[in-house]
Amino acid sequence: MKPKIILLICFSIFLMSCNVSEKIDGKYRSNFADLGFFITKIELKSDSTFHYEFSGDLSHQELDGKYIIKKKKLYLRFNKLKDETESEIVKINGKDTIVNFGNFGKTHSYELKKENEIEYHLKYKISKGKLQSYNTQTDKLVRKGEKYSINFIPITRL
Repeated sequence: MKPKIILLICFSIFLMSCNVSEKIDGKYRSNFADLGFFITKIELKSDSTFHYEFSGDLSHQELDGKYIIKKKKLYLRFNKLKDETESEIVKINGKDTIVNFGNFGKTHSYELKKENEIEYHLKYKISKGKLQSYNTQTDKLVRKGEKYSINFIPITRL
């Protein structure tokens, strides 16, 4: 009788552990500078929105959007489409051209893709509390590279 009870308890614990979803919200950043210059930071919020920041070597980009998680994959879709810019970036005032560099970094060049009926700009694999990047050209998982990495490690959890 006791072996059956122990087996039933172990099986119940196993089933419960299979249904536990990984908590993904929090702040993530590159584990070292991409190409020696660039750092990517992503803040995933519990309301399925995110803040994306890519900066380094005179380049700075900040974007917001929504994310979806499906089958251990994180799909990021920015609020703006490729090359969509703020109307306030360039103003013509008489003979003067005024450039607002603060809004200049709120654009991107990522194509909108579709997978499993999900539209996205960037995709990551969720694995052991880290985000692993997919190559935007080949759609293959980036495993490693010489002085180049777009794997992320969690900084903090909310």
